[in-house]
Amino acid sequence: MTGVQTCALPIWTMKKTLALLLTLLLILGTLAGCGKTEKPGDDKEKDSEKATITFVHGYYHDESEWPAAAQMRQIYQDFADMHKDEFTFVAVPDESGAEGIYNTALNDISGGKFYDIADFGGWDIVPVASAAGLILDLKPYLDADANFKAGAGVCYDQNLTADGKIYSVREQIEAVGFWYNEALFKQAGAKVPAEWDTWADFEDAVKLLVDAGITPFGLNAGWPTNILTAGRFQADAATRAFYAKGADVTSFDDPAFREVMTFMQEKVLQQIDSANFGPGGDDDEQYRTDFFDGKTAMLFNGVWDAGGSVGCMAGAENIKPANFPTNESGKRASLMSGGTGLVVSSGLTEAQTAACIEFIKYMTSEEIANKIISYGIGMAPNTKVNYMSLIDKVDAPEAKLLVSACQLCMEADYQALGLGNQFGDFEGEIQAKYAGLKDGSKTVDNVVSELDAVIAAS
Repeated sequence: MTGVQTCALPIWTMKKTLALLLTLLLILGTLAGCGKTEKPGDDKEKDSEKATITFVHGYYHDESEWPAAAQMRQIYQDFADMHKDEFTFVAVPDESGAEGIYNTALNDISGGKFYDIADFGGWDIVPVASAAGLILDLKPYLDADANFKAGAGVCYDQNLTADGKIYSVREQIEAVGFWYNEALFKQAGAKVPAEWDTWADFEDAVKLLVDAGITPFGLNAGWPTNILTAGRFQADAATRAFYAKGADVTSFDDPAFREVMTFMQEKVLQQIDSANFGPGGDDDEQYRTDFFDGKTAMLFNGVWDAGGSVGCMAGAENIKPANFPTNESGKRASLMSGGTGLVVSSGLTEAQTAACIEFIKYMTSEEIANKIISYGIGMAPNTKVNYMSLIDKVDAPEAKLLVSACQLCMEADYQALGLGNQFGDFEGEIQAKYAGLKDGSKTVDNVVSELDAVIAAS
């Protein structure tokens, strides 16, 4: 069985920007008074006995560049071969990737066009495309098939719109707990994360690590700190309730928010040297390098980073996955975000629509979920995956590590969206405060006032 890929998946969730809103206004103006929506492929013979659908995806990479891409293309081809006598399924890789697929869709929507079916890889086309009436509501199909609903997993609830529709599900989700170096914890005489009962155990472990001269973790003003912040918000009912408000929050002057920011400042950010706190950005991954080099004890990153254990200086045998603790003794939390993935045109024939639904059922099935996990491609949302059985079927140690990490995330008592998924544009506003909290130039009061000023100005 193939081992875990060391190349991380693309970022799955994109913020709603002003540009998107302006695009939406343009689209609505363009479509006002229009008649029947047109789409790519209208010149097809829709009434032919054998339907044809075109699926556009971003897995164009050469296997030497990213083995997961070749594996995904084979999964698509297997589906086409299985159904070749029923319909023609054409999978087309777009070398511009998910971002390019998204941008093409934005341009086409203004003309009333949309892909037959496409994988947007986390780029959120749904607000614009659904407002234009160009994409299919998948909820009736999910509700009619228990296996399909189980395959969608967290995507069912997370992607449910305010008006009760589901326009997208994914075969892969962003699943996040964290990683730790067991040997460094033992060296410091600290309780390992797998044995933590509450966040007090986290604080005790950090103190013991620091006292032993071991850097507890590396961070930056972005992704890893966002993960830990989101994890800490799951500590109790009050912090979870504030977190649930997300982008709809009306004020950050809340005891729960102040509690988490105080924790982040005093128990996290000010526990590491400035050398262990990077500026953030896609290229700032020193926190990750340091962990796999054995220089830090914890890494706040997703399940896909099991691949980083391959040949690492820290020793693969020392790398372990963990869920976040809560202050409800023994209960755990993870971050699991579906986001926008497979989206279907609402303008297809009945036969074409049926073929697209069959494809999404296939991609979210237990069979494909097992492949996605065991191949090391990522985490699948399917709730019927038997992780204990799966771990016995993979050979590579890093693959077993990935399966274990996925199992922990799926079995967590609480499963929350990531910070960006939950808070939208406020994610950037919050993370912009980390540097000031670390060096002491900002207080929690400053952070609250500045964030509330953003709300007042919006």
